[in-house]
Amino acid sequence: MSGEPMSTVAIGQSFPLPHFAYTAADIHAGPGVHIVCENPYRLPLDDRSIDIVLSGQMLEHCEFFWLVFAEMIRVLRPGGFLFLIAPSAGPQHRYPVDCYRFYPDAYRALARYANCCLLDVWMDERGPWRDLVGVFQRHGAPPSAASLPAQTVLAPETIPPASPEEERVQGDTSYLSVLKELHEAISPRCYLEIGVRHGNSLRLAKGAAVGVDPAPALAEPLSDSIQLIKSTSDAFFDGLTADDLPGPVDFAFIDGLHHVDAALRDFMHIERIAAPDAIIAIDDILPNHTTQADRNRRSRVWTGDVWKLTEILRRYRPDLTLAPLNTSPSGCLLIAGLDPQNHILWDLYNPILREVSSWHEVPEEILQRRGVFSPQSKSWRAFIDALTSGIGGHSRTEALRQLTTQTA
Repeated sequence: MSGEPMSTVAIGQSFPLPHFAYTAADIHAGPGVHIVCENPYRLPLDDRSIDIVLSGQMLEHCEFFWLVFAEMIRVLRPGGFLFLIAPSAGPQHRYPVDCYRFYPDAYRALARYANCCLLDVWMDERGPWRDLVGVFQRHGAPPSAASLPAQTVLAPETIPPASPEEERVQGDTSYLSVLKELHEAISPRCYLEIGVRHGNSLRLAKGAAVGVDPAPALAEPLSDSIQLIKSTSDAFFDGLTADDLPGPVDFAFIDGLHHVDAALRDFMHIERIAAPDAIIAIDDILPNHTTQADRNRRSRVWTGDVWKLTEILRRYRPDLTLAPLNTSPSGCLLIAGLDPQNHILWDLYNPILREVSSWHEVPEEILQRRGVFSPQSKSWRAFIDALTSGIGGHSRTEALRQLTTQTA
């Protein structure tokens, strides 16, 4: 049930497989709504008839929210799950009323009230609403997923190649060569890498390093100073404590899911734990063809829509220093001037992603690599020298800023 207009069609698309029968209930008729509830505190469904209940942004508009919560638990089968989202902050938005904000203890109290189990609860700090997300389960054996088809992820080498034009690459220098120079110049005390794959870039770290990847496929063993964590980056940052890293991150490399939303989240999380003068590098910002920039992979050379991240940071974080590099195969962005106390991206995360979802065409200046910096230029060599020796007392941020003042 939704408390205000939302796309039930889009929610239904989360369950596209024929094994799912998706039904949307609301108090008003609308696109994708299958059941219009005459009584907001009564679902016209049988007891124990539903495997999964989703409710988002409704509870704050419900005067007697505990009643509808118990009703959602009633229709769940034993072992079924309720995914509940409600704001813990944000401005008043009456539809037709706006009564409450919720904290974790509220969800714990609801679980006791309805005699169900609260499996997990967390607060999403992105956006003004600071959504509280809870996963509840009705007591009983969990439903079996044995009948669901296995989900497979294609390895790059198994993807049929696109046309030569769609698979083309360009760049003055390999991104691995640039990363090697940066490692040697920065000598990071703590290096963090998101997206390890075969370990070619992670292996460049000479000191303490942490690599995060849910399914790494290492070509060679890593040194003892490198810690490999088999996890998604979201799960890694969600459970991160001060003892999990050898110190503040002073160099990081993001090469994860190739989706702008994931890359943005990774940047936001790393900025919070970064040293004051850290540098972050982000791969795949310069697709060589529009096919490579598709969010759904259709070519072996693939960047996804990470190219959007550069413009996001230019618009919303003008305090940062950005230097796009002409590296092979798909460009690299260096970022300095980090501010762990800046909350702009966190506060505007959802509106930003809604905005960039309409950016369908890759700008020609990106495809042609206009305004990018060459790792073979004299200004790049001066930048590396400044990092290495601290020429003129330059900090890393100042050194990168000096590079960006040169003609790209």
